[in-house]
Amino acid sequence: MKIAIDKNSISAIKDNNEYIYVFDNEPLEKLLKTKLHCIYYKNISFVDINLTGFNIDCIKKASIKEKDYDKLPPKIDYKIGIIVPNYNYEHTIEKCLNSIAKQTYKNYEVIFVDDMSTDKSVDIAYKFVDKLTHIKIIQLQQKRYNGGARNEGYLHLSDDVDYVWYVDSDDWIKDEYALEKINNKLQMKPDVLFIGWAKYEGVKEETAFIPEYTNRYEAIEGWSGSCGKVIKKSLATRQECLYNEGTLKEDKNQHRKICIYMNSFANLKEPVYVWNRTNTKSVTTVRDNILWKTSTIRHYADTLQLYLSVKGRDSEMDKILKEKVKLTEQEMLGGGDLQYWNT
Repeated sequence: MKIAIDKNSISAIKDNNEYIYVFDNEPLEKLLKTKLHCIYYKNISFVDINLTGFNIDCIKKASIKEKDYDKLPPKIDYKIGIIVPNYNYEHTIEKCLNSIAKQTYKNYEVIFVDDMSTDKSVDIAYKFVDKLTHIKIIQLQQKRYNGGARNEGYLHLSDDVDYVWYVDSDDWIKDEYALEKINNKLQMKPDVLFIGWAKYEGVKEETAFIPEYTNRYEAIEGWSGSCGKVIKKSLATRQECLYNEGTLKEDKNQHRKICIYMNSFANLKEPVYVWNRTNTKSVTTVRDNILWKTSTIRHYADTLQLYLSVKGRDSEMDKILKEKVKLTEQEMLGGGDLQYWNT
């Protein structure tokens, strides 16, 4: 490989310049507009450009003085375990599983965990056994809600799974290249990959969230939905990071625990997931039942427990978690879902 030149002139190559090697999820059209010399490998698996003046995600930074400045590590096809919790979503599960089946990236497996459905959603899932030969269908014998279903899913992941992603059975993956884009970003080997997502409210899919975190504090304050991050399996299945079971709102504290214990992260700044806001059965739209109210009490207790368990390790984290305890207490006392749309 030859080092690429600056868009202005070859004189830009100087000993003190820093060069980067970027991921192939950068659109070719965007790169060509920079008038840089691009080097192709398969489907643009890398392009190397001068770092100065460009803000593009990269897998390697090097000085031209380094002997291996023009060498890239081999691209890895990480195995992604997709956990799909389900309860009575016969009206959406086919679209959900179809969105997984059509992925161009094939190094993944699906763990479908049914939380005692009474409709035909499990029967529909079994129809995908031929289309998704790497799908495992698990039927729980005791009600455990989404947190318990995801925890159960961990037990059925193959040993060679590298990362875990959660796709809810009433949602879907945005397009057939989503896993390709995710794997490209995983070349950075992050503990957590925060991903962008869109929302669907019955008309069209619209981008709703793009992660641009620069530190763990911004991440812990950010979107807490389980489907918004791809997590290294060893971190997701860590005892301290498991979901709380038998309750709703379980994703908020799991998100906080993941942010506390992660050592590295990356952002995928485009939507690859679609949150279906038309589902009238979703717990995010039905909030007047007893379970929602008792879950609010449980959420306060779980948040307080998390705060006390890590208190004193990091002053900034203490400040954030202490504020979360205060907000969840207000929720419990009747203040409403003060955190819901922010975290």
